[in-house]
Amino acid sequence: MIRYANVDGQLREPVMGLKGICPGCNKSLIAKCGLIKIHHWAHKGRIDCDPWWEHITQWHLDWQNNFAPEWREVIFQDDRSGEIHRADIHTPKGVTIEFQHSPLSLKEFESRNTFYKKLIWVVNAQPFEEYFIFTNATPNPQSPLLANYNFVVDTKGFAKSPRFYIKDEYKWNGQKRLLRSFTLEDHELRSVAEEYGKSKKLYWLFNWNNKRGEWLKSGAPVFLDFGNESLYLIRQRQQEPTSLLYLQVVGKKDFLAKYVNQADN
Repeated sequence: MIRYANVDGQLREPVMGLKGICPGCNKSLIAKCGLIKIHHWAHKGRIDCDPWWEHITQWHLDWQNNFAPEWREVIFQDDRSGEIHRADIHTPKGVTIEFQHSPLSLKEFESRNTFYKKLIWVVNAQPFEEYFIFTNATPNPQSPLLANYNFVVDTKGFAKSPRFYIKDEYKWNGQKRLLRSFTLEDHELRSVAEEYGKSKKLYWLFNWNNKRGEWLKSGAPVFLDFGNESLYLIRQRQQEPTSLLYLQVVGKKDFLAKYVNQADN
């Protein structure tokens, strides 16, 4: 689905009866202005020139509307394949933001991560919110105060609670085993607990049933949007024996302040 078509030399949104030209492939577009789907432009024959197209939702429009019109649906062409791709948002400083509502194949996901050099994903997490559990708020996993500690994680790689162990105490005696662990109530982590008590709950451990693994392995930043005032950036802390996956809370206003103000000065 396409939001903007070239109509008499201007980019226009669809209006019933209006005819346009695709800014990507220069072929004719038809204005689709029904009562069910979001109004959009469509190629004749329903074959989109961008193989990465997806249905436009109100969620897409609401996000795109935060950015200047000239940053929306920016056209790129793959030098090798010749394919046309429309970036949801592309800022003057070269940052591409993709608003993703539908599930992606692993092939397409990896292709987009490779194609766009400075890519950020914002994922509509509301459709799978029921499978997502915020287990515990936690101190900043990157805090220098935790430099000598690792987080305890379950066998699936998701931390269940803010428990910690000293790195050197995870020994190999025929098999690796944890000798002892600590919580924020233990005196060994008093300074961590004090830092945590003064801060807002900006970091969360989580479980994700029926998880979409591509989002957890992305080389590009992934922000989950659950429909509230915050985004949740998926982050990873390298540790043994299993890396820690956690979420960092980022206010939507802060996110927009950072990326909307990227016009050239």
